[in-house]
Amino acid sequence: MSTHVLRRRLGVGVLAATTAAMLVPTTATALDVADAEAQAELAPDNNVAGYGVNFQDREALKTLLIGLRTGDGAALRTYCVEIEIGIDDEAEMVEVPWDQYPVPDAPFTENADKILWALQHSYPVTDLDRIEQELDGVSFNDGLSEQEAITATQAAVWTFSDAATVDVDDITTKGGDVDADVRSLYEYLTGDANVGIGDQPEPALSLDPAALEGEAGELIGPFSVSTTADEVTVAPTLPDGVTVVGPDGAPLPETVTDGAEFSVDVPEDAEAGSGTVHLDAMAQLDIGRLFVGSTDEIRTQSLILAQSEKTKLEVEGTVEWKATPVPTPTETPTATPTSTETPSPTPTETPTPSPTSTETPTPSPTSTEDATPSETPTPSPSETPEGELPDTGAAPAPLLMVALVLLGGAAVLLRRRLLSAGD
Repeated sequence: MSTHVLRRRLGVGVLAATTAAMLVPTTATALDVADAEAQAELAPDNNVAGYGVNFQDREALKTLLIGLRTGDGAALRTYCVEIEIGIDDEAEMVEVPWDQYPVPDAPFTENADKILWALQHSYPVTDLDRIEQELDGVSFNDGLSEQEAITATQAAVWTFSDAATVDVDDITTKGGDVDADVRSLYEYLTGDANVGIGDQPEPALSLDPAALEGEAGELIGPFSVSTTADEVTVAPTLPDGVTVVGPDGAPLPETVTDGAEFSVDVPEDAEAGSGTVHLDAMAQLDIGRLFVGSTDEIRTQSLILAQSEKTKLEVEGTVEWKATPVPTPTETPTATPTSTETPSPTPTETPTPSPTSTETPTPSPTSTEDATPSETPTPSPSETPEGELPDTGAAPAPLLMVALVLLGGAAVLLRRRLLSAGD
């Protein structure tokens, strides 16, 4: 069996990642964090037995530091955190965070921090000599034994995970000095000293985020690496021209350490595409991580990690990008130039009035035949000089009136002269 990377479920979807910005902020869309989750099988040859524990509310149960083994052979040891459920020897176990405990409203959910404190202050996280030093003033009979420590620790865990009521006055099926030693450690682990450890254990390898989406021409990232391993190997699978870079924009080295950040640099002319960045490391799993049945079909007892050897862990991040949109050219209409010259008005042709010739009749003398009247010259009509434009707007009617007035005046003068001559 190999160690697998499982993506935790969010509803029916894949648990994916969050992100941050790197070098140049992007408009990338992030999904949730991806954790490397170890898988393991029960390893009875790795079990360590304790003594049986007596309860007030149920029959006595034997205690066991339960062995598991990962696909690459790493040995794990765990305690039971689900007293009512038996162990299925064929079940495959998978590492999960506390919020994936199979029964959400069980006492485990409320007391997980106290369980973690008990694990951190007892065996096998803390060696036997150190435990005796912590319980200053307690005289253990021939010292605290491994079996006694396992018995007291499992009893304390059940008290918190399942609200089991331990018979403190008759705490083990062994009795005698064993009871005294187990009782002393149990009361320490469940007493006032246990203030809990609120921060739940982290996965030994995780990538934040697990997936990002962006656009060609962007730095898609950053991805952030968290690990307890000494180093993490980075293996990208990306199209030609697409590279993995560090915060300074330089190519990312093949191995990184805890806290490393990287982005995926996609050229602006790249076609739409996707790729992956694979991480693997050898790391110890964090104490307090849960192991539950890997499928809903097989219901098996949930376990909590108390000891871990280094094991191979893997996690993978994915990136997707769209091609840079090609802008559609927009025609800019050519502006009609505005002329600053004032156009010359088209001349309006005024018709030239035909000259009107007015003949003045010669009056006949009324009395004296010899009298010769003075000739009054007939005024000639004014002619518009050739080539000159007539006055715009002048009308022939006023000119005619003036001519008639002049002729009338001439006739009156002529008549007066004739009369004067007759006298």
